Amino acid sequence: MSAPIPPIELAYYQLALAQAQTQLGETRFQAAWLEGQHMTPEQVFTQEKQPAVDTQVSQAQPTTSTLTHLNDLTEREVEVLRSVATGLTNAQIAEQLVISPRTVQAHLSSIYNKIGVSSRSAATRYALEHHLT
Repeated sequence: MSAPIPPIELAYYQLALAQAQTQLGETRFQAAWLEGQHMTPEQVFTQEKQPAVDTQVSQAQPTTSTLTHLNDLTEREVEVLRSVATGLTNAQIAEQLVISPRTVQAHLSSIYNKIGVSSRSAATRYALEHHLT
């Protein structure tokens, strides 16, 4: 649609993209992305009524919730992790998410424990490896 994504929805959009890439694989994802770019809104709505994933694929790769897939990170922790991976400071993350810097640090401590890392750079690497940026 070429419409900008509202900032409040950006994290969810990026998470959905990461899930789609993980479930489909890069080749199938890119093919679907290109196909979707050339569809009219009417075609999209018609496509929505059809099963999105064939039975063979869904059996081979069972769907998991985003939270389980990402080591039980909450949606807010995913937002914080994404912000860390883009290089924002705790103060900048706090301002962006409208929370206190202390709350950001608490989220980071929880994230580090859940993903098994001990530094900001390791958390950034995890975010990149899991296509969160």
